Amino acid sequence: MTPQEIVQALEGRGWAATIVSRSDVDDILDVDSEGLMKCVDGRPSSHAAMNGPKTLGGVYAIASMRGARDLEGLTQATRDVAAAGHVPSVHGDDHAQPPAMGCGYFKLWKTGKLADLAPEGGSSEGLPPGLEPPRYSAEEGSEAVRAAGGEYETLTGAHEEQEVIINLVDSTTFAPNADSQRFVVDAWVAEKFGVDPARYLTAAAKTVELLCEVRKARIIVD
Repeated sequence: MTPQEIVQALEGRGWAATIVSRSDVDDILDVDSEGLMKCVDGRPSSHAAMNGPKTLGGVYAIASMRGARDLEGLTQATRDVAAAGHVPSVHGDDHAQPPAMGCGYFKLWKTGKLADLAPEGGSSEGLPPGLEPPRYSAEEGSEAVRAAGGEYETLTGAHEEQEVIINLVDSTTFAPNADSQRFVVDAWVAEKFGVDPARYLTAAAKTVELLCEVRKARIIVD
């Protein structure tokens, strides 16, 4: 998708979206191979390595977009992320029960809320297929990721995100900011892992819509 097409798609869902040049942001980071490929969640983390790519639920993004609903598929996604030069991860938080269910993306995927990617009250006609729920629990998923060499992080506090950053600049990211939370969607990851960008960004928009009231996005371009 072009930046202009992303703007049009978001505006069609009732969002406000702007395109911003990389040169006009001062907190963009080069991706480091030691940084977690972590969730787009903007809350503070127990892990220090924040300069890895941000994806929906961390490694769950790759598994879900591939239609991998079992632990074998999740394990393969974890290995593929590591082979691509990133540290695969998933997360929970400090108040969910069980803690590993603290990932909003996984919870929505697991409970079938992403099986239809249409907007609330809208039609799914013409949209990519939804995401059928995984057959494993959050605890089983996090254990499988760790067993395959990935990491587990714990996020703290409540969601206070004010915007969504959709980052199209290859091999860059944004670190979580506890004082100014935002969802960070490093959309360049989709092409790297053979994921349909339109389907991925539809899932990202739907996830945010189900989690909070944020309907504002900045699209970062080179």
